Amino acid sequence: MNLTNHVTLIGSLLRDPEFHEAPGALARAKFTLLQRPRLAEPGQPRDPQAKQLTVRCVVWRDLAYKTAQTLRANDRVIVVGQFTQRVHQPPGESTRLLVELTAEAIGTLL
Repeated sequence: MNLTNHVTLIGSLLRDPEFHEAPGALARAKFTLLQRPRLAEPGQPRDPQAKQLTVRCVVWRDLAYKTAQTLRANDRVIVVGQFTQRVHQPPGESTRLLVELTAEAIGTLL
């Protein structure tokens, strides 16, 4: 795995992964990762000023099958991948820039 421009994120899945497989297309799974700041001290409330980060992730091919079969909402995972961006323009709507993490490796945290 080439580690140029790769990031590693740890977080929880907001929902079960969404699996898609169209005839003649690659298998794909999508999920949203929620990354929260750690607690300042065990047993203490989170800092109300601390920001949460949600990241839309996509995974392809065999890893998409495995992700959809094994991961569920609220699972804590570590994800390694690259941020990619693309332009999306739904009919009759304005152009949107979408940024998502293309995952190359996913593991559950024990």
